[in-house]
Amino acid sequence: MGNRDRTRPTPGALSPDESPQVADAGVLKDALEMIDPRVASGLRDIPPSAMIPRERALATFRKTFADFGFVPIETPHIERMEVLTGKGAGSDEVLRQIYSVTNKGGEPGELALRFDLTVPLARFVAKNISELGKPFKRYAIGSVFRGERPAKGRFREFVQCDFDTVGTESPLADAEIAQVIHAALSAIGVPAFTITLNDRKILDGMLQKLGLADRTARILRSLDKLGKIGRDGVLKELRGGSEEGEVAGVGLTDDQARGVLDFVEAGRGGVEILGRVEESLGSLPRAAEGIANLRTIFDLLGAAGVPSERLRIDLGLARGLDYYTGVVYETTVDGWEKFGSVASGGRYDNLTRLFTDQPLPGVGASIGLDRLLALLEEAGWAKGASTTVPVLIPYFPGADPRHPVALAARLRASGIGAEVYPDAIQAGKQLQYGSTRGHRLAVIVGPAEQESRSFNLRDLATRQERKAIPWAELETVIAEALGMGSGAGR
Repeated sequence: MGNRDRTRPTPGALSPDESPQVADAGVLKDALEMIDPRVASGLRDIPPSAMIPRERALATFRKTFADFGFVPIETPHIERMEVLTGKGAGSDEVLRQIYSVTNKGGEPGELALRFDLTVPLARFVAKNISELGKPFKRYAIGSVFRGERPAKGRFREFVQCDFDTVGTESPLADAEIAQVIHAALSAIGVPAFTITLNDRKILDGMLQKLGLADRTARILRSLDKLGKIGRDGVLKELRGGSEEGEVAGVGLTDDQARGVLDFVEAGRGGVEILGRVEESLGSLPRAAEGIANLRTIFDLLGAAGVPSERLRIDLGLARGLDYYTGVVYETTVDGWEKFGSVASGGRYDNLTRLFTDQPLPGVGASIGLDRLLALLEEAGWAKGASTTVPVLIPYFPGADPRHPVALAARLRASGIGAEVYPDAIQAGKQLQYGSTRGHRLAVIVGPAEQESRSFNLRDLATRQERKAIPWAELETVIAEALGMGSGAGR
């Protein structure tokens, strides 16, 4: 083995029978065949200016979820195809967008990339519930994949931030999901948003009254498109299908289709709408159950301090996934409804039946991180810093590099992030580096400051500078300049 190693050419070196001319030709050939570095359609690279606010949002969401008692889990990106496509796992539209994965030597159609985090949760809970106990409250943050047409804020790989409670039918769990949505979006600084709620049981009752219960799933999928294709588009689907022929149509009469749409369009507003609905559907047990559940949820959210102006009822809200059975949620940012929902979900009491006979009702929601951040960026609400620390310490020509290294270590030990520039280049270029990347302060220690054991503090945004501050005051002065007080911390 050792002899073979000694005769093997070193990577990049010429083999004994290779001339320099041949090597040069090979390099030229490689240069001509370089691969285009672009990413595939619907996917993207994320630079630091976008990744840093993304990481901050994720940290905020994790803290919010944990504050409500949700614990983290992680499931594989790749699941068995039968797990993702089992009856009730997803709508036909979503299932058509699944990316299949073919293992080398395996059979096509055995594996697939997950399209959401809820179906994998159902599998996980069914497998582990005896150890987890009930109720089980989990959060999970990770990429999901759908082969849909890319659009603004819509990608083929995107991150979902899910939180769910499994093992209870309590309306307290239903209300808590809306409360977490409100807390999470408020915590990252979304100024105004609306959480829209409905209960599918009310829709079930309405369709039962119209004699359409046997076509519930198809009608609800059409209603879910109301905001995208409008009333006329949904009418066509409910009757004979779309103009493009992509939807076969539900086959309702004109009166039936209009009756469905009139009901849902009249059912938008505050909790007072439930009184009118109760008059028409209250005698139907399933609808009455949905009405009572929404009333309880609104009462609980009021007790939790969620402002009523951030809550709305829409009796046409169905959500596109077939597994929802009760309350459903959809959240839009006020004035930016064109981006669609940034947080949605609902109750799914039968999803785990794909994997176990044990009743495991659940409720949860997902925050669409990528869509939300795209919205915040376009609205000018996302900060675009390309650094993770507020302080830059330049390495000045002629100065001892041990001093900036030591000062940076002191700041980090006090809970203040600091970066040392690694090369002793022109001071102006180092300060420009900090300004461009979003550092707030520069701690300047040139040869003169080194002798006097002091530093100058420059605000990189205003270019104002305080001079001759003793090293002993470093942590206190920086904390005060950053508005952190004497306790420092991030």
